[in-house]
Amino acid sequence: MTTARVRKHPLAGSGPIVDRARAALARTATEFGEVIASDQTTVTARTADGVDVTLSYEGGNFVFSRVYNLTLSVALPAESDVPTGLKLSHRDRSGPQFVRAASGAGGALVSRLAALHRSVGDKLRDVDLVAATVSGPRTSRTLTLTPMGGSYVWVLIPPVFKATAFPAGEPERLLDIVRALRNWSPLSV
Repeated sequence: MTTARVRKHPLAGSGPIVDRARAALARTATEFGEVIASDQTTVTARTADGVDVTLSYEGGNFVFSRVYNLTLSVALPAESDVPTGLKLSHRDRSGPQFVRAASGAGGALVSRLAALHRSVGDKLRDVDLVAATVSGPRTSRTLTLTPMGGSYVWVLIPPVFKATAFPAGEPERLLDIVRALRNWSPLSV
């Protein structure tokens, strides 16, 4: 019987590469607001309007490099009407949109997703997102965004340690998506 190997968080270790990535994450967090908490794997920033955004990195190891993709996680209010079990899809010609992560969406959910897309579709197109999800039970759903900017890259040959910069205004556009989803209601469309 084999047991599943639990993957360690990319910032859980120590060493020069991880320490530089952790420092880059702390610098990136300041672009979203005042840093109010941090630990070995996450940094939480509070925006000017009081939204707590938790930043971390998802790791990807390659033979002679490491890529740390930035993730932003925000708790959605319990009264939010955004459905759970959503992921970002880039398949539609009209641009990225949220779709049901599991198959079998009913008619009511399809119409709610269409209304959600009408509300936030333009904001999703304004940002280069690798992934986005809405997960968790209704009372404690989490929105997670993985943008292209804000990532951290280490390459062995030639030795490069680089935090990728956000395009001008990108942190605020990411926060616009967060605010739109935190306040979204199908009645507001």
